[in-house]
Amino acid sequence: DDKEKVSSFEAFCIGMGARIGVGNIAGVANAIILGGPGAILWMWIFAIIGSASSFMESVLAQLYKEKKSDGSYHGGPAYYATKGLKSRKLGIVIAFLTILAFGIGFVGVQATNCASALSNAFQFEHNDVVFGLIIAAAAAIVFFSGVKRIGKFTAKVVPLMALAWFFFAFVVICMNFSGVPYAVELIFDNAFRHEYFAGGAIGTVIMNGLKRGVFSNEAGLGSVANIAATANVKHPAKQGMIQSFGVLVDTLVVCSITAFAILSFGGWEVLSLEYKGAVLVQEVMRATIGDFAVYALALFILVFAFTSMVGYYTMSESNMRFIKDDQKLINIVRIVIVVVAFASCLIDVMLMDLISDTFMALMGAVNMLVVLLLSPKAIAIYKDWRKQKNEGIEEPVFHKDVLGDDTDGITEWD
Repeated sequence: DDKEKVSSFEAFCIGMGARIGVGNIAGVANAIILGGPGAILWMWIFAIIGSASSFMESVLAQLYKEKKSDGSYHGGPAYYATKGLKSRKLGIVIAFLTILAFGIGFVGVQATNCASALSNAFQFEHNDVVFGLIIAAAAAIVFFSGVKRIGKFTAKVVPLMALAWFFFAFVVICMNFSGVPYAVELIFDNAFRHEYFAGGAIGTVIMNGLKRGVFSNEAGLGSVANIAATANVKHPAKQGMIQSFGVLVDTLVVCSITAFAILSFGGWEVLSLEYKGAVLVQEVMRATIGDFAVYALALFILVFAFTSMVGYYTMSESNMRFIKDDQKLINIVRIVIVVVAFASCLIDVMLMDLISDTFMALMGAVNMLVVLLLSPKAIAIYKDWRKQKNEGIEEPVFHKDVLGDDTDGITEWD
């Protein structure tokens, strides 16, 4: 049934919806706080590298996708590890790491930044506990009853909220436009300052650019591969190209808007001594356009964070079902994620970033090892797509015989 299938453009929109969120706001702020303005340049550099890894994992997800009973597709790292490397055990390990990285690490980061932004906007005693309970309760209701219902709603709301965020950030940049040239100078100067190289601090700048960039665009972590597998396309490389473009848009455009909104404001360094994450962005906006910006940004982050949490839960449930399709285990995953959402609201933003980075590194390392081992197939698919394009074929069509005899596990391509 074609109604159940996801088009290439729809998969791109879903992928961008998963990327655009707290990482583009709080993540950029923390990259600047920990690594200095130079971390932004390294975010840009790693985005270009990350777009290549996103292409590879998206192509492999398409190659080894499976069709469900309703006619839609699913797949991802656990599937291409199991089918491509013929290792069910490795697939289970990846599925478990996906639950750790996204169901615990990424959900935790979304929740803690959401709570901190709300607490900064609405200040009263024990507000972190109150907002933690509200976020956890809302998550529990959605997880146990209606992910699909809220999915249709957020698909319409998130793009509008993203546009509203762009408008707010753009207003801040325009109002501080005289500081934009200095912001550009800061980014490039701090990225290559000779004293950083001499003292070894360049590693901090680079690593924070890498970590926050990967958290934002999710390149190489397998999350976008789960989404890419759902697309109904004629050639795997088409979805690979689209998702790699998404990485560039996320970092080079969306993250840059946040970076310039912060760095163009003359007092950002003073504010960064006291505030971090989303709260730093709130305070920059408060100082530029007034108190209402704090409440507006809190609303943006609430929507971005919650929809991302729903997406991460859905990914976790899917991978739990890959391990074992047992409703009791699914309910345990739901409860654990709800508890994590609440507990994270009481944890320092930087500590939650550290926990998430640990899980993210594990997931990324294993996923990229699998991608590397399967890369000859991804490269062959790209060459086939490029060959057809050079021959003037507007819409290349993939046939698995391009890969020779090694087509075991490929079930959806003739």
